[in-house]
Amino acid sequence: MALIKTLKSLPISVKLMGTTAALLLFTVGLYGAMNLQDLAKLFDASRREQQQTVLQSVAADARNVTDALGGTAGVFASGAQYADLTALLSRLRSQDDRLVYAQVFEGGDTPVSAAGDPKAARVGLTPGDAPEGLPPPPTDGTTLAFLYRDGALDLIEITRPWQAGDLTGRMVAGWSVADIAARNALISKTFGERKRQAAIDALLVGGLIVLLGVVLTVLQSLRISRPIRELTEVVERIAHGELGERAVVDSDDEIGVLGRNFNYMAERIGVLLEDTKEKATYEKELEVARVIQESLLPPSRLIREGDFEFVGYFKPASICGGDWWSYAQIADGKLLVLIGDVTGHGVSSAMITAAAKSCCDTLRHVTEGELTVTFLLEELNKTIYEAANRKFVMTFFATIIDPATHTMTFSNAGHNFPMLFRARPGQGEPAIVPLVTRGNRLGDVMESRFMERTVPYAPGDVVVWYTDGLTEGVDGQGEEYGEKRFRRSIRAALDQGADGILERILRDAERWFVDFNRPEDDITLVVGKFLEDTPPPLPGSGRS
Repeated sequence: MALIKTLKSLPISVKLMGTTAALLLFTVGLYGAMNLQDLAKLFDASRREQQQTVLQSVAADARNVTDALGGTAGVFASGAQYADLTALLSRLRSQDDRLVYAQVFEGGDTPVSAAGDPKAARVGLTPGDAPEGLPPPPTDGTTLAFLYRDGALDLIEITRPWQAGDLTGRMVAGWSVADIAARNALISKTFGERKRQAAIDALLVGGLIVLLGVVLTVLQSLRISRPIRELTEVVERIAHGELGERAVVDSDDEIGVLGRNFNYMAERIGVLLEDTKEKATYEKELEVARVIQESLLPPSRLIREGDFEFVGYFKPASICGGDWWSYAQIADGKLLVLIGDVTGHGVSSAMITAAAKSCCDTLRHVTEGELTVTFLLEELNKTIYEAANRKFVMTFFATIIDPATHTMTFSNAGHNFPMLFRARPGQGEPAIVPLVTRGNRLGDVMESRFMERTVPYAPGDVVVWYTDGLTEGVDGQGEEYGEKRFRRSIRAALDQGADGILERILRDAERWFVDFNRPEDDITLVVGKFLEDTPPPLPGSGRS
């Protein structure tokens, strides 16, 4: 493992040089070994070929001479000229070194004429099979015996029958082939010398090739690794914060392309870092804006004011929203409930809602709670008109609940009509009463005037204010949630408190929307219910 880690940490130039040198050594060594193997095969083939040639020549000469001697022996034997036959054999033996011995037998096993000593010649020899490549023996009764010394063929003994008239016998001659072993030794010596010379030549040529390859590899490795090393140094400097560093590009090859792309990437990183910094600052500002907007909204809990309990819900489509709702106690124990929706959403819309909140609070304090819904909308319209410069408008609905007269007085500036659900509608009265009144959106026209309307309420009645982000939310097929489903959800929970009704509406809407946690528009919903009996106020209720 330590070796592997060490190899991995080596510079790329060293790795290239080491890899190329090893490859060259392997290639040259393999080529030399293959050449030596081919040379050995050639030597073996040449030795076998020469051995067969010599054997064939010796065997042919031996048979021819033996045949001639056999015919002559018959002539001499028929005349009982054994001394002349012996002299002939001796002369032939002295003339041909390969003829080791010759014997002539007449009938029995005792030679009648002989030259040489067969027993001495056969000492240390063992019979064996005929070598490959010899022609088959003749069919005249001639036989050949092959004698070996230390695994090498040393002697060929030829036995040939002869006949002269009524006389018969055989001619036995031993022919030496020891020169074949000498020839093989000479060939082996020659091969050894050639093998050594070939090895030396292979080492010289291979060493020269390896040296040349290493030199070229070193030069090429330095050429490749130098720009990579320089690029690495630039990367390290950029990693340590020197974002202005750039790689020097002086080639059009792959390394040059890499350098240019790296410089482009470094430029983009600098831009992205600046964008990220600006985005972080912007997101921080947005977070501050979100916190401020949340402070403008009532708490998301059940609130009780006299015989009326209510709860609100707000979900912006982005960090900040353009929806807003609020409530406040005003003169004579009345309760003011407000809901509005600025066109669009985001920080700009949230700023308009902040202006609306500030205007409403100012009017409430200046008039000491002696407010009417029409006066409130007319003054708020002027504020929105001047603040938004007609770039933004706001729908708005103002409601004053009077527990003394059990009435609700309201005025509308282009907002969705809230709905009053009767607990016990009278004969001929609808169960659902839309709080309908007309008026321009705030910020549209400077001189807009608004109308007000008053309707009674009874214990058990439920009133719901909302913005269009709820009813216009869509499912996966693009179908809107719609007012029908909205009303159905409310009716299904009228026997519950305001918080139970709100929970049922949100649960049904969440099942319908594609992604209720990320709506396309701001969602605001306020649900109120008039109680049968007036309970004591909840701790912390009331809003100034």
